[in-house]
Amino acid sequence: MRVLFLSLLFIATLNSKPIWKLRIPDSLFSIQHVQFSTNAYDRENNIVYAFGRNHLFAIHLDTYRIDSITWKSTIPLGDKFTLDNQGKRILFGLGGKKAKYAVDVNTCEVTLYSNHREDEESHYAALYWNDRNQSLGYFGGYGFYSLKNWAVEYEGNGNWVTVHPNIDNCNPPKRSHTNLILGHPDKPHLYVLSGFGSCSGNQLEQECKDGLGIWNDLGSWCWLRDLFLYDYEQYTFKRIIGPHENSINMEGIGAYDYHTNTLYIVGGRLPHIIGNNKRDDSFQNKVLRLRIGKDKAFKNITTGTKGMKQTTWYEQHNYCAFYNPKRKSLIWFRSDGLWELSLK
Repeated sequence: MRVLFLSLLFIATLNSKPIWKLRIPDSLFSIQHVQFSTNAYDRENNIVYAFGRNHLFAIHLDTYRIDSITWKSTIPLGDKFTLDNQGKRILFGLGGKKAKYAVDVNTCEVTLYSNHREDEESHYAALYWNDRNQSLGYFGGYGFYSLKNWAVEYEGNGNWVTVHPNIDNCNPPKRSHTNLILGHPDKPHLYVLSGFGSCSGNQLEQECKDGLGIWNDLGSWCWLRDLFLYDYEQYTFKRIIGPHENSINMEGIGAYDYHTNTLYIVGGRLPHIIGNNKRDDSFQNKVLRLRIGKDKAFKNITTGTKGMKQTTWYEQHNYCAFYNPKRKSLIWFRSDGLWELSLK
């Protein structure tokens, strides 16, 4: 009888699915008009930073406490922001070489980081902090009808240095609006996940020859459906999967579990693909998983989503997700609250 009970318990354990649990309801913290950054996460102290409603928010994932400080500057946040964890400051500003600012995460005092330079080629470039040489960098961007795949870093005294050139080798394809995903904390690694662009970056191209396309205002972009590793010490990119990987069946936010070398896509949407007359604007309450070095494709993970709302993409457009290394879980900021999924 005991053997039968243990066997049934073992089978039930194998068949059980992880369940999303609500940690902070939207009544206590709404993400409406709040901006997140996938690399503004202090993993040592387990604090996610976000801006919105004229405040800087610090979300403590150990206790689910939320601190807020009033924004003390008339300077707008800009396109992107990132965290200098050692310096306890957030760097922000408009794209490329335009003026960048630093805000102290404890006082919210804003100071100038780099002087303004005109730059019409790097709109919506992704920001990152290089903790090896203590400098701010950006990747990609858009301007003059083209996207870029360059990486540029600030070396001080008004000088920005191109550390990876803008080249048409598709390693990686060119893009903007990228959410750079934190890699292993002991390595100079960031992950670049999907988005829209092309190998040439030419906005005037009228089709995506090798994959699925979406219209822009003058031509088309490819839905990239890829994953690259960026080494910001060697300034190299390594292809992990894609472009045009069919198992990436939604455009979403990535989170990297460095304990198991696994990349997750948490939630997402279905882009409006050229030639597909059926438009689906629903938000996908799904999780995709790629065990890097083991899996040849992303796989859907069955999870319990009881209590999660089924919404349109537009209600979740500013959502964000992270891997919590202390609890070995996924964290999901949504319009209906902060949710957690244990990966243990």
